[in-house]
Amino acid sequence: MKILIVPSACIPDCGSAVMIARNLTALFHLQGYEVAICADKKSRFSDIAFYEAPSPIPSRRIRNRYGTTPEEYFEDHGAFSSTYLMRDSKAITNAIQSFHPDRIFEIERPAAIVAAVQEKTPIFSIVSPPAFRNREFRVSSLNGLNEFLTKSGMEQVLRFRELYRFSSCIAFGPSDYQSFPPEYKVSQFGMSCIEPLPQAADSKLSIVISESGLSARKNRQIVEAAFLGAPYEVYIHGRRMKQGRQGNLHFLQPSRHTSVNGSRICIHDGSDAITQYCYACGVPQVIVHDNSWQRSWNAAGLRRTGAGLALEERQLSMEHLYETFRMVAADDSFAENAQHYKQIVQEEQDLTAIIDLL
Repeated sequence: MKILIVPSACIPDCGSAVMIARNLTALFHLQGYEVAICADKKSRFSDIAFYEAPSPIPSRRIRNRYGTTPEEYFEDHGAFSSTYLMRDSKAITNAIQSFHPDRIFEIERPAAIVAAVQEKTPIFSIVSPPAFRNREFRVSSLNGLNEFLTKSGMEQVLRFRELYRFSSCIAFGPSDYQSFPPEYKVSQFGMSCIEPLPQAADSKLSIVISESGLSARKNRQIVEAAFLGAPYEVYIHGRRMKQGRQGNLHFLQPSRHTSVNGSRICIHDGSDAITQYCYACGVPQVIVHDNSWQRSWNAAGLRRTGAGLALEERQLSMEHLYETFRMVAADDSFAENAQHYKQIVQEEQDLTAIIDLL
């Protein structure tokens, strides 16, 4: 079988969509399938058939007020520009016509759904629960997308999620606080990763920063001020941070999370992939979130599960970060709840379960 994977280009180097795409690639290779990727060149996939896609151009000012919807998020990141969508559709269509996939897996790439419909290729969409909330948003956010749909001979939409009517939808994470409209027939699984998970031997604290709105320099300054010299090892997967070691701080590749499983606590930015991974590992979390649609949703979900604490990125400081970490470390209930949800997601199956859908 031939599979084409099409991840979002909003954060192409180490964002949640790219992390999940890497897990899908590993799964399909284990099955002996032939896999290709259509993505921004910054995603750095290697040893795989690769079809380059264009990059969206984000607006100069990203609006991250509470409840920001996918419609506003994608418009602010340039992913709903009609010009970009036309170029992206052309790149994906080229990949389909060159690679001839039996199935397509897309993650937040609306042009992939349109291209799949036009090329009559079955498509699966990895979806996120907040895309199905009925939140108000700027109606103008959909102008570019609807212009693109009209030019492509498809009906306009009132919400982004309406495009999922043309896909088979898949979602990951604990199902007890995630719900979807029944008409979308979403298949839900516990993990977006494959068991057994890599085990870290000596990681006391793991930090993953892949979608932060703060600069890499600012994030590094806060991490160093809070944890440099602590009597335990700290492993940091930081976007655009120079890799290397500084005392007890280990700066590692941002797109790999090898230090998370086995950590006492994981501090991260609340993206879908790493939130799901922490639940799968049974690791208590500290989520530092902005108010974008997925990160704020996952922070709210963490509060409901009791598996950690959350704080807003705009309030982030060394003192605030360390105190929140200390509170989670000092209260065993967070670890107990994290282990409870680990059992739940294990019972709801790992990534390999999607093979039965093909």
